[in-house]
Amino acid sequence: MVVIKREITVYSYGDANSKKTWSNVPYFLTKTFENKGYIVNKVNTQPNKIISRIWNALILRVIKIFIKDSTYMYDRTPFYRSYVKRLMKKTVNKYNNTDIFISISFSYHPKEFTSRKVFMFCDWTYDYYFEHFKKRTPDFFERQEITNQHELQKSVDGMFVLFPDVAKYVSQQAFCKNVYYLGNVINSEKYEMTSDTLVRKNKNKNIVFIGSIKYIEGLKVLVETIENLSKKYSDIRLDVIGITEKQFNFDENTNIHFWGYLNKSFDEDNKTYYDIVNNARVFVNTTPEWASFSAILDVMYHYTPIITSRYRSFEQIFGREINFGSYCENDKMQLENKIEEVIKMDSSQYESICKNARNAVSPFSWDKYVDKMISKIDKNM
Repeated sequence: MVVIKREITVYSYGDANSKKTWSNVPYFLTKTFENKGYIVNKVNTQPNKIISRIWNALILRVIKIFIKDSTYMYDRTPFYRSYVKRLMKKTVNKYNNTDIFISISFSYHPKEFTSRKVFMFCDWTYDYYFEHFKKRTPDFFERQEITNQHELQKSVDGMFVLFPDVAKYVSQQAFCKNVYYLGNVINSEKYEMTSDTLVRKNKNKNIVFIGSIKYIEGLKVLVETIENLSKKYSDIRLDVIGITEKQFNFDENTNIHFWGYLNKSFDEDNKTYYDIVNNARVFVNTTPEWASFSAILDVMYHYTPIITSRYRSFEQIFGREINFGSYCENDKMQLENKIEEVIKMDSSQYESICKNARNAVSPFSWDKYVDKMISKIDKNM
């Protein structure tokens, strides 16, 4: 008996084979489909980097003279949309045995070039970004991309949205009839904590912060807090992943260590990243509105308690009260108290919140997520 494997073509902004691309999401999505026996074609939609840099450095700068807060980067322009359309038309013909197309973006999909089923998968839409994060009306240029996304939603067969509040927002707009929230995902290889690791975590006073430069406000408060706590606890340590000393304009402090971006695709960086996480007593990022959600799930999967800000998506998933750490305002005094609470826990209390962190994210495996995704896709076939 001949078994015919199903074929899927995935479009992602960046190389889906690299863990560096969008918090590892394309890597784990495509890898999981492959593990389930699919033939996976991976298409990188990232434009020419030189053209993109010229636009963002020159054209966007000119636009910002008149519209200071504009986010109209090259990948929001008709020029980029034209490039992606040509690429999709070419690859639809190239991979003509494809059963399912998935676009890891809400800004493009190949439906106009194929009669096969097409789905989009992403975190939030551009208009949601303005309503929830920027809290302002989009400018003239930004509205063009919002219109583009709305038109794409009308023709796609379904949308998979990573956050419940965003899924509700998109559903209420009713451009797309099939909007799915299937839970979330942990971007990590399989991991089980040993008793030795738990003992080390419990003994030390290592704090880990993970986040790019957009989370600088949370890091500023944390650095001030650690500098103050170091007067009480000489062995307290802060490891900062994702931001460099130069970006932070930091004066040297023996208790604080900057690692910059650690690329998990590289064995050495991957080992350094998880050595830091697995030795951390607690993860901290209290940036308002959004605080490294993907990184939080990852560290929780690695049995690490968290201290984070309240924001809608996180609360809707985990609730207003959490038993694997605490919510905290981006306030130095409050944060100091929250960190001390974790430092002063006895071994049984600490072990409990470590296990609670892992249990809270245990349903969010890529294997389970892709099974749910396949089930929804099959209902639309």
